[in-house]
Amino acid sequence: MTVGFKCQICSADDLEILEAYRTLPRVTSDSKPWPAGGELSVCRACGAIQKLPTDKWQTEAAAIYQNYEMYHLSRGAEQLVFADAGAARPRSERLVEFVLDKSSLPASGTLIDIGCGNGEALGNFSRALPQWRLCGAELTDKALPELRRLPNFETLYTTAPSRIKERFTLVSIIHSLEHMPVPLEALTDAAGLIEPGGTLFVEVPDVETSPFDLLVADHLMHFSRASLGEMAARAGIAPKLLTNELAPKEITLLGARVAPTIPKRDPERGLRLARTTVAWLEHVMTQIAAVAKDNQIGIFGTSVAAMAFYGAFRDRVAFFVDEDPARIGKIYDGKPVIAPKDAPKDAPVIMALPPSRAAKAAERLAAIGLRSVCPPPLAAA
Repeated sequence: MTVGFKCQICSADDLEILEAYRTLPRVTSDSKPWPAGGELSVCRACGAIQKLPTDKWQTEAAAIYQNYEMYHLSRGAEQLVFADAGAARPRSERLVEFVLDKSSLPASGTLIDIGCGNGEALGNFSRALPQWRLCGAELTDKALPELRRLPNFETLYTTAPSRIKERFTLVSIIHSLEHMPVPLEALTDAAGLIEPGGTLFVEVPDVETSPFDLLVADHLMHFSRASLGEMAARAGIAPKLLTNELAPKEITLLGARVAPTIPKRDPERGLRLARTTVAWLEHVMTQIAAVAKDNQIGIFGTSVAAMAFYGAFRDRVAFFVDEDPARIGKIYDGKPVIAPKDAPKDAPVIMALPPSRAAKAAERLAAIGLRSVCPPPLAAA
């Protein structure tokens, strides 16, 4: 049990601290190595996995955001989502297409993207919904010059959503909810922005299929479908669709506003998931240490998991391997980012991917001689 902190979803005073987490390397959400020393917990009452919003966590998060560089290795170009076959496309483009396909949106309406960042999603919404009025919400107006270039963009709110008076046909929260220091309140406020008959769209990392999400220092919540569903119910959102099958390593929720409810809880799955995932991450770090002991290694990828590994084994890493053309040819901390075909054939390459995706990528790239080292199955923990 923790002193002074309650579950961010159900408010139970019954958080189990996962002590082993403190030794694990961490990474920022803009993919930069971050030192170990975080505090992770899981609620024994509802199974929700979450950091503790201590003064230290809030100070660290503020420091991360002060120097935030989204997609810094690709000079701001949005992250590509790779299919198992290797084909790729921008993440927000795929998400916007999905929302349009699954929602019966009118020809004209109003949209607000909460946590809109530099406007990647708003740009895709602008192209797909040219007759709509678009708005964003962010902590600062830093991105306003870029947003103003969108032909149907109107307003960037830098106030709390609870103070926004306008109501919207579509409210989106794309990879923002996991960062928020009071996430249930944030989701409740977002629900309050939906006009009658409107839709809420939420996209968050999925800890069930992306165990490396636990290493992201500035993510407060680590959602599963169950925990996101419970938070939505408590915030007054009835999911029309709740799935982790649209984008790799992510959960997608489409919902409508209803009266808040308290769903039936099953904490055991969340408890097992938290304990097993932390043990698995320890196992992965031990595996990499064994490989790196007698070898200079490469790391496949330049995003979250890759940079967590790099922070832990910096002196043993000689290069990165990436399939994103926007990143190939770049230099990070003196290490080149190269295409798979250019990787030295005698150097082991650590696959910084969840186990099933790592295995598929390794099988595909074996034809060009990539010496892949895949993480063990989660059951190995």
